[in-house]
Amino acid sequence: MTQVISQEIHAKFVLYLRISTAKGGGIDSNGIHAQERDIEIFLNSQNQPNVIGKFVEVESGAKSDRSELNKALELCRKTGSQLLSQKVCRISRDVEFIAKLVKDKRIKLRVANLPNADNFTIHLFAAISMQEREFIRSRTKKAMQIAKERGVVFGNPKLGELNRTRIRRANTFNSTVSPIVLPLRNQGLTLQQIANTLNEMNMKTTRGCSYSPMQVKRVLDRCSK
Repeated sequence: MTQVISQEIHAKFVLYLRISTAKGGGIDSNGIHAQERDIEIFLNSQNQPNVIGKFVEVESGAKSDRSELNKALELCRKTGSQLLSQKVCRISRDVEFIAKLVKDKRIKLRVANLPNADNFTIHLFAAISMQEREFIRSRTKKAMQIAKERGVVFGNPKLGELNRTRIRRANTFNSTVSPIVLPLRNQGLTLQQIANTLNEMNMKTTRGCSYSPMQVKRVLDRCSK
């Protein structure tokens, strides 16, 4: 979703907000509200900030090539604006990608939760965060290994069959809805437009919910496997 706002030129900002998954059938989730709140607090501390663009995306932070992020970065390069996000991880969880942005002289990163951080500090924070995640992952793996050696059994043995049943149901449902979704996508319709079409046809997901763009994307992903 892209929103462009025009104001008197001063300190220019391009806002970037991201969540990994949509909740409640839409993009306007509690995660987005929290990001908007923190960004608003940051902007209120600035001297007449000029927000010239706002980009909101539903995508994993592990994926660096994101359409809305690319648009936000391009707008920053064209206008000399600063890219403002709530946290470093909202921009990316990939420290190498953050490093590339830091080296780009046309990009200045700002983080609402680190209001005084410059590009170097943001890069350092991203590296520390990555090391912390790796340490937690390694520690958890080691703890589980020790527990298994003591005879601890993880998970529910019935979950395997439940998952297989869900997969069979999803595949059956996918064979019903894909003949509608694929032709619409081939005609160039967006995920939102396809979701609107399915909802207008009173079609429901396997859980009986209305369609969102992310659910349409899942149908397309299953078709490509």
